[in-house]
Amino acid sequence: MLVRLAEIRDCEKIVMMAEENSVLSHVKFDPMRVRETFSRYLRSAHPTFFVCEDARRRVVGFLEAVICDYDYRSGIYVCQRVLYVSPENRGTRAAVHLTKHLIDWAKSLNAVEIVGGNDNGYQSERTARFLEHFGFRRVGFAMAMAL
Repeated sequence: MLVRLAEIRDCEKIVMMAEENSVLSHVKFDPMRVRETFSRYLRSAHPTFFVCEDARRRVVGFLEAVICDYDYRSGIYVCQRVLYVSPENRGTRAAVHLTKHLIDWAKSLNAVEIVGGNDNGYQSERTARFLEHFGFRRVGFAMAMAL
């Protein structure tokens, strides 16, 4: 498997996977918003998208992350917003490769830490255990209130 920066040709595949991921979300999916976000990535690298390809060069997962400044200290941190692997590719090493790439990228930026997890409640315990394998630690709870 290969992890690389997303390219313009990956946009519609990311839109499709983002929609698959949004099924569990409490907010309505908007494919145009994903395209706008991806376009912003292409212009500014904020956010940044990485994709994971299988041996046949098919995109099987993606990761979206942002570089953030602290409000109360010097330095930067990386926030992992989305880590998604297509259902038919779960159980492969795609998520592992994406996560290792995220960690290496954050280190190359001299980030102080990475903040991440999931925000849709889907297999939160499994996600936490997966991230703990890489050295992440649980630091609190993410909360949401629909309005």
